[in-house]
Amino acid sequence: MGIQSWLSLWFALALPAIVLMYLFKRKYVDTTVPSHLLWDRVLRNMEANRPWQKLQNRLLLWLQLLAAALIIFALMQPFLRVSGSGSQHIVMVADTSGSMSAEAQSQDGEANKKEEQSFSRMDLLKDRMKEYVKDEGRGKDITLLTVGARPVTHLSREEDDDKIMKAIDALQPYYGQASYRESLSLASALTREQSDAEVVVFSDGQWEKDTVQTVFNVPVSVEEITGGDVVNIAVEQFGISNKSTEEALNTAVAVVSSNSTQPVPVEVNLYGDNKLLTTREIEVKSGARKTVSFADIPFAEVYRLELTGADGYTADNESYAFGTKHGTSRVLLLTPGNLFLEKALQLSGAEVTRVTVNNTADTEETHHQDAKNKDDAVPVPDGHFDLIVMDGPMPETFRQGEWAELTAKTPLWTIGTDGKEANNPGGRPVISTHPVTSYISLSGVYIGNLMNEHPAWGEAIIKLGDTPIVYAGKEGGLPRLSFGFLLQDSDLPLSSEFPVLVNNVMQWMTSGKGSGLGRYMAGAAADIPIAADTVKAAWAPKGGLALQSGVQPAEPVRTEKGYSPAQTVPEVPGLYAFEQENEAGEKVSYLLAVTPDPFEGDFSANQGPGVNLAAEGQLETENDRAAAGTTEDAKTGAALMPWLALLALVVIVAEWGVYQRGRSI
Repeated sequence: MGIQSWLSLWFALALPAIVLMYLFKRKYVDTTVPSHLLWDRVLRNMEANRPWQKLQNRLLLWLQLLAAALIIFALMQPFLRVSGSGSQHIVMVADTSGSMSAEAQSQDGEANKKEEQSFSRMDLLKDRMKEYVKDEGRGKDITLLTVGARPVTHLSREEDDDKIMKAIDALQPYYGQASYRESLSLASALTREQSDAEVVVFSDGQWEKDTVQTVFNVPVSVEEITGGDVVNIAVEQFGISNKSTEEALNTAVAVVSSNSTQPVPVEVNLYGDNKLLTTREIEVKSGARKTVSFADIPFAEVYRLELTGADGYTADNESYAFGTKHGTSRVLLLTPGNLFLEKALQLSGAEVTRVTVNNTADTEETHHQDAKNKDDAVPVPDGHFDLIVMDGPMPETFRQGEWAELTAKTPLWTIGTDGKEANNPGGRPVISTHPVTSYISLSGVYIGNLMNEHPAWGEAIIKLGDTPIVYAGKEGGLPRLSFGFLLQDSDLPLSSEFPVLVNNVMQWMTSGKGSGLGRYMAGAAADIPIAADTVKAAWAPKGGLALQSGVQPAEPVRTEKGYSPAQTVPEVPGLYAFEQENEAGEKVSYLLAVTPDPFEGDFSANQGPGVNLAAEGQLETENDRAAAGTTEDAKTGAALMPWLALLALVVIVAEWGVYQRGRSI
């Protein structure tokens, strides 16, 4: 039994007050006397008022003392600890973040083995949740929430034990940025208007610190899932540097860290296209970072760095990098003739294929000529192009057919191509931070008429005053750049900044020449180039934990127009291919590396859930219960106030009966 308000003991002063009242109470003895003895009344009154008389055994005294004691006890808010939960609705919040995949240890420090596989914290969490459902959740409504990219509700007020156990068995770690605060907020919202609910959080304590605590109006308990200390060695950074166009002059650089209290020997293996290129033995000191470099490695489309050593958390033991294809970029220039632009592209190292375009004014004669020569349209040049540059307005023949298909799947730079001509309102150049605008000021550059355009795919990176003149962005996962003016209407080509600007454009728009789309954190959003004729797409695991775990990635996001270029990357780290297929059976794929959230590998961040209770004394941890000797059986409070109030009422009724008799007994 427990007490919630010891402060109410002050009301116990009423007990001695009642006793004092009886010590000073007047006491009369009924006696028949002659009338001439009435003068003795004064003497009797004096004797009756004599204080500190012997306390007699009176029923009324004991009833009053009992009523006062019951009132005192009720004010102290007593409760009984009973096995099982006193709540009808239990909201279980399972911490399924990446740290739960760490290897668990027994009390003697040896790693447990279960069916010849390492026993993880996630296994401990599932076992503890099942025990809780069997012991404290028997006959209760269970709501199951997990911590993922967003709070996930697996069960809602479920009573079927079989369904609850299956839902628990299906839980998997989420390696991205976990929604700690959001999950607690959802649990608080689900129980806010309920008086018979409670929240139970199952976590290893690896909980992101939150300055704003979640407020609960119901009891909250934390089931701590431990598994011993975890030694973690991790790849913090990994990249490939291209020193030359020669295939044997690439350099790989990696940064390795460890949280061990002692220096840890680590074997670092570098693979290129699944072939072991080189290996290195290093020693990482406690809490330090070690930089490892590999020089003169051959070109590969995919590089993989792997760590081997004593490690309890393997999600960050691998990292991927993509090689950049050697050779110059191929640029298709559609222009009526612009020597400055063509030379600037060549100076940036591009191989330029020029197609002369007649972009004279749009007249009825021009439209008639376009319709007449529709069948004689300029053919699309053979080969693959890394960039298409449209200089000036384009005839309709370049906006349809094979030309439209080519521009839809190739990075595109338009210069005064779209929009209607408008006057320049003037103003000073305003340059936003962007790879295209590096080392550019446009100071003293004259720009004439502008094109009134507002592309939905981009944001303004250069303005004249408040008027945007250059847009940059992505459409269908491919870079797009738009200059809202003709180069012929400005003196920009004569500026010394023009070659720098063109070189910036080339580097930004052709940076995706490599075989991969880069690295993304698990569960993050990524821009994927989607072919217009794609009818089927899927994520395919190709390496790392993604392939070893056997977890099937979710289906790609679709819209009414087909597959969306904005996709959510899979939730398990590793190497993936986003595979696309058209109706003809032709396939194209893009490689992408998925990394875990670095926070989940920092096992020193043991903060625990941040909760704030509307009433004091509602938060209870497993350690608190262990200190009270109730570790095996979770205990909850059963309030006694209603029963005490009923008993006090019975005593008062009995006391009223004594008063009615009219006798001082």
